[in-house]
Amino acid sequence: MNIRGQVQSQIVTCMKSRDQKRLDAFRFLFSQIRYKEIDAKRELTDEEAVKLLQGEAKKRRESIAVYQQGGRQDLVESESYQLSVIEEFLPKQLTDEEIKAIIDEVKSGNPGGDFGTLMKSVMAKVAGRAEGGRVAAMIQPK
Repeated sequence: MNIRGQVQSQIVTCMKSRDQKRLDAFRFLFSQIRYKEIDAKRELTDEEAVKLLQGEAKKRRESIAVYQQGGRQDLVESESYQLSVIEEFLPKQLTDEEIKAIIDEVKSGNPGGDFGTLMKSVMAKVAGRAEGGRVAAMIQPK
């Protein structure tokens, strides 16, 4: 079952169990997927859906940071919950050691490469399993 179908089935499950908080999160995810499908005029592939969910997760992380600075704990909890629901559909994130191994592999294949070419090669290999900021921090010399 594709991601869209999984989200739809979770909506039904939440409706049956009367879990309103989780239902709201899944309805929001489904609406974002539908908006993207309407723009594309076709159903999204799983890769496209994962990319969309990664963007939504990034928005949640940024919102959490802003709300924490503003002292809005109620909104932090709400965004954190939505982030946890989104992360259920994202691929497992790589550990720092796994990312470091991929970076070393790319560097050995391209020893004279600059930052941009290394980032491009590493991000192609991690393919959504690590955030670009984490990878960039590991590549840049200290």
